[in-house]
Amino acid sequence: MPHPPAAVAAAPARHPLLRVAEHFSPAWFASVMGTAVIPVALSFLDQPWVRPVAMGFMILAIVMFLLALGPWLTKFILFPGQVRHDLNHPIAGSFLPTMPIALIVIALDFLKYPDMLASPEVSRRIALWLWLVGSAGIYAMGMTILLHIFRHKEIRMEHANFGWYIPPVSKLLIPVAGLELAQLFPGWFDLAFGLSIASLGIGFFLFLFVGSTVYARYVYHHLPMSKIAATFFVGIAPTAIISVGLFKLMQLLQHQSVMGIDPVAVVPMLKLLILANWGLAAWWFVMGVLLMTLYIRSMDLPYALSWWAFTFPSGALAVSTGVAWKATGLGFLFWFYVGVICFLLAAWAIVAFRTGMGIVSGKVFQPAH
Repeated sequence: MPHPPAAVAAAPARHPLLRVAEHFSPAWFASVMGTAVIPVALSFLDQPWVRPVAMGFMILAIVMFLLALGPWLTKFILFPGQVRHDLNHPIAGSFLPTMPIALIVIALDFLKYPDMLASPEVSRRIALWLWLVGSAGIYAMGMTILLHIFRHKEIRMEHANFGWYIPPVSKLLIPVAGLELAQLFPGWFDLAFGLSIASLGIGFFLFLFVGSTVYARYVYHHLPMSKIAATFFVGIAPTAIISVGLFKLMQLLQHQSVMGIDPVAVVPMLKLLILANWGLAAWWFVMGVLLMTLYIRSMDLPYALSWWAFTFPSGALAVSTGVAWKATGLGFLFWFYVGVICFLLAAWAIVAFRTGMGIVSGKVFQPAH
């Protein structure tokens, strides 16, 4: 009996790490975002334990980013077909920009704690380059994903979820770091300020366009499947981030002259806008908690990587509440802030534990779609 050719006799078994990379979910960087936001969220508390805890989360976020970067890059290099599969998926594709977003969130950690892991000068320089690379990635991936969505012939209204916010609305994060960097690096002022304000406008209007579409889906169709229920929390992020960006703009105008703008005339209006944007984010947070309660009681809420959507938006709300409190001096905001911080830490602990269980069992590395 003739022997089969060696090439077809037995396909070589693929290394386990390559299998992980092949099906590596783009949502993994959402875990980095949800971890890296905690140091900034905690910074409004004047307690001795805040700094060591913030340092722990900051280091953990950097380690998580580096661990995720390997399989993420390997997938792009060795498995471009799987990347295209993600890109064409009406849900998974929206999470691809979480990688450059994570860079900007880590940059915010370096700006908030410039002397924690290096000298202030080095930390701020690291933040600048993380911001530049992250901003370029947000624009490149956002445009690529939207072009695919516009050309996609199989997207239906029932696919809509608030994860769709991520590619277009992620531009709102650019001014949060960019306006601070504009003040720290005068030589980069034109780029940092101009890109920040342009991104604020782009992100705001795309937030309205995309939000109205997804909101209509929730009104006129059944609720999304339980696997992506947590993406409702992403709806907290846009106005929470806008309020933080406006706070950074207020600080910039108070410290230096910009385009002849009179800070005495503009700052009071910015304070009102900060509070107004915080209001929608806070309302969305309460609605999110109520909706998740409905899922738990009436349907189901099985663990998925999308659970990390509970963390970063809640962290963004904590930061938004903190800046609203600092800007307005309204006392009730502090107590709301404390409540959101408690929710954030509890949610992070639960999601991290469930993710750890999934890593041990290998379930989180299985194909998700």
